[in-house]
Amino acid sequence: MSQQKVDQKKLDKKNRRSTLRKKKIEEVLSLAIVAVIGIAILGWVGYSVYTKVQDSAAENATYEYYDIDTAAIQDYLSSLN
Repeated sequence: MSQQKVDQKKLDKKNRRSTLRKKKIEEVLSLAIVAVIGIAILGWVGYSVYTKVQDSAAENATYEYYDIDTAAIQDYLSSLN
């Protein structure tokens, strides 16, 4: 081996721990970023689906109202006094 290769190998061996630590930090950081982006996308899709379901439920909702004539009850109550 040439002296340059030997010196490079010694330098690599000397800095191996810090190099491995930097690589681990980069891996964890990239996984965290991907996870945050994935959660954001899932949240956006979930919110979009939720709003569409709520809108369609509001459009399809039918309300039935019944009128109650309380005149007979009022007559009965007034006759008790």
